[in-house]
Amino acid sequence: MELREKLRIVAGILCILVAVLRVLQFFFDLNGAFVYSAINIPWGEYVTFVEAIGETIIGIVLTIGGTGIAFFIYLISGGIIIAGRKLKIITLGCNIISAISIILCIRAIYIYTIFGLFNILLTIFLIIYIAIFSICVVSYIKIRKEGSNPV
Repeated sequence: MELREKLRIVAGILCILVAVLRVLQFFFDLNGAFVYSAINIPWGEYVTFVEAIGETIIGIVLTIGGTGIAFFIYLISGGIIIAGRKLKIITLGCNIISAISIILCIRAIYIYTIFGLFNILLTIFLIIYIAIFSICVVSYIKIRKEGSNPV
């Protein structure tokens, strides 16, 4: 088995690991899942009780939706990366997904640091996302050097 294939399998396994960890995060670290998924968090704003209930419901829906979407995206991506051969589009798609995840994770870690908190699971996610991104970049470069499938 050549290096490119090993890298592809490692990236696929890491994607599946992220899918599993995202579900575990939802059940064991709901605050981290919420901060990761939340689009707009009105920190420091005074709201009425009804507004607070509405924002809580919207936050729960966004967290469940974000976790579900991330689970399926990373599960499918991991399977496609493992099954895919020399397709450049697979590695490009993986790079786009992991780059978005890196940005969201850095944002969530920043929000935690504003309040003087630390979340180890978000840090682990960031490390895994960077690893997936790096592996896919190396795999893409190797595919380009081989001059295989143009797609």
